[in-house]
Amino acid sequence: MTMPPNVVHLPARDGQKRLLNANAPHVRIYAEWRHLQAFNTLTPLQRAILVDILMDFTRITGNEVRLTNQDVIKRYGVGHPKARDAIAGLEERGWIERIGLSPGPTGQAGGLYRILCLTPQGKPVSGPYMTWTAK
Repeated sequence: MTMPPNVVHLPARDGQKRLLNANAPHVRIYAEWRHLQAFNTLTPLQRAILVDILMDFTRITGNEVRLTNQDVIKRYGVGHPKARDAIAGLEERGWIERIGLSPGPTGQAGGLYRILCLTPQGKPVSGPYMTWTAK
């Protein structure tokens, strides 16, 4: 069977073959990030948030993410100060940038952030993370 050029085999631990559409929305988490001060100084909570916002990156949401203290509190089971500090730490280290406010489902505004990320060499990505925009 001939595979389309944009589909690749993805090896799985269970021995099953899976197919991955290389044109599908995806992110990269680089092993080289472990050596960056901007990454290795992240708390476990900040790392979890970073990975989650990267995994939520799609063509529909583009490179913008809504982060609120309340969402972090509910999702990760932490208190308000830890939630606030986690978001601030991601912004201080250059992983995200606050670009405004976004109304929430109850009308309360929450922070709207642009995912910036860093190159494996620790340099800021030129322009916003990836280039997808919301449709």
